[in-house]
Amino acid sequence: MALKGMYLTYVRTSNVKTLASLTTIQLMRNCGVELYGCDAKASYQHAFVYIRQLAIHLRNSMQLRSKESFRAIYNWQFINSLAFWVEVLSTYCGDRAEDLPELCNTLESLVYPVTQVILGVVRLVPTAKYFPLRIHCLSMLLRLSSATGIYIPILPLAIEVLESPEFLSRRPLKSTLKPLLLDAQLKAPKEYEHTRVYLETVLESVFGLLADAIAAQSVRIAFPEWVVPATLQLRRWRKRVGSSWTRFSKQLQGLLEKIDQTSRLVQQNRSKIDFSPSNLTAANQFMSTTSPDSTPIGAYAAALRKVRDQQRTTLLDAERGA
Repeated sequence: MALKGMYLTYVRTSNVKTLASLTTIQLMRNCGVELYGCDAKASYQHAFVYIRQLAIHLRNSMQLRSKESFRAIYNWQFINSLAFWVEVLSTYCGDRAEDLPELCNTLESLVYPVTQVILGVVRLVPTAKYFPLRIHCLSMLLRLSSATGIYIPILPLAIEVLESPEFLSRRPLKSTLKPLLLDAQLKAPKEYEHTRVYLETVLESVFGLLADAIAAQSVRIAFPEWVVPATLQLRRWRKRVGSSWTRFSKQLQGLLEKIDQTSRLVQQNRSKIDFSPSNLTAANQFMSTTSPDSTPIGAYAAALRKVRDQQRTTLLDAERGA
């Protein structure tokens, strides 16, 4: 009863109205995650039921494809429900997996359905005004993948944003609107649609996601080969539209340089190994003592996160002062 009552109360009160409400919702989510660590069997039963409900809502929306059915998915209650289960699984199948192995083993089978639901939400309405929602979903997938060690293909979904007509063929509208913080948005406000200030905010978030997602894989033995398709697409994007987005073209060049440096680092470490590719145990332990944050791309991603956190703090302080 406690698990059910807590989760349903969280869902009912998880509508984001202001930036300040994000802190309250995060506190509720943290408390709920702690509660779901008390009883493995009960937690699995409740998680299975509520994740299944989310999947059914998504399936109905994909079948009906009406504005009303889309609104049933593209709202803060649905997104924060997904965020809750992502945090539960990231905590007990990742951060605390060694401390609570029974809970990890019980809940781990739910990682796949949660991932599939989030991927379905991303692809439901892939239009430019819903870029903020896509960024929220990609952040959840990145959190889940980084914590559990389960690979989730995040880069193609992020690069799809860069390759949208908003950046490749459409000229952005000039605007004097104040900067937009995407944390409290699921879709672009009407006055921000197609404006340069909105698209610049999207680019900053996407580049941050790209850096974080690449950094999370930077100590993998196959990193130099894995990152090739993404770097080719990013170089092509920079060559095609970099002159229209000068600041981000320079930022992207820095990202690509850090990727190249990390690839060389991994190749240097690979040249010293004495096991074959068939030895999966040894391959999985490759550079296991190296933190992703200590690699060139990891340090670069950490610096971008620090800048984003400072910007977020400034905007939150401005809202509280208003």
